[in-house]
Amino acid sequence: MTATADTEERTGERPDKSGWAATGAGVLGALAMTSCCILPLVLVSLGVTGVFIGQLTALYAYKWVTFSLAAGALGYGFWKAYRPVPAEDCASGACARPLDRGVMRALLWSALAMVLLALAFPYVAPHILTF
Repeated sequence: MTATADTEERTGERPDKSGWAATGAGVLGALAMTSCCILPLVLVSLGVTGVFIGQLTALYAYKWVTFSLAAGALGYGFWKAYRPVPAEDCASGACARPLDRGVMRALLWSALAMVLLALAFPYVAPHILTF
């Protein structure tokens, strides 16, 4: 029996999965942000070719929509990952393992870096690609 199932059996409560859902949404939002600018460049660098790569630039019009969704998901994910665990939750043995929060935090920081890179890429790319 796993620790999660054991905790659920003792306390009658299900663990909070919304932090992981927000982390996943933040990572997916970050990938959506890169789909117009950075993803085509990465795919071509890896040798992937095709007509669809040129069509990914049409997603640039939706950059601010994906940014707002990614920012909301990342904000909620960071709130869930860094908020203190209430003492009454720890008394019942339902505290999150530090590894879970560490992995969640690493994923969130990686997704944030991708979002910031996607925001800066249109301004930095002309200077980088002229070499």
